[in-house]
Amino acid sequence: MSDWREQEVQNETQSREINEWIQQSNDARGARPTNPYICECSDDACAATISLTHVEYEEVRAHGATFAIALDHESPDLDLLVSERTGFAIIRKLPGLPARLATASDPRRPQARTVIQPVDA
Repeated sequence: MSDWREQEVQNETQSREINEWIQQSNDARGARPTNPYICECSDDACAATISLTHVEYEEVRAHGATFAIALDHESPDLDLLVSERTGFAIIRKLPGLPARLATASDPRRPQARTVIQPVDA
């Protein structure tokens, strides 16, 4: 995969990290019908916002290769349109390196834990 595609996936994962912070703030404030998030498209200059319910947001975060974007912000070289909703779309990274990069950087992905056994003295 060329560098521009890798950079575009990185743009999306950075937006996802910001939205995770926003979601944590939303959780601390209490329930609202919808909350604003930033578009998770691959365009690093995108300033669009989208509104999702808590359930919609959790649906997107259930899979490490899915992202919430503004309508018509998908990149055909990287994304598969999963569904269009009112005011936003859900996309999945195409199989291969885009999906692997997105999944590997998923902040909700369970990390492998190494168990260190104590050494008997």
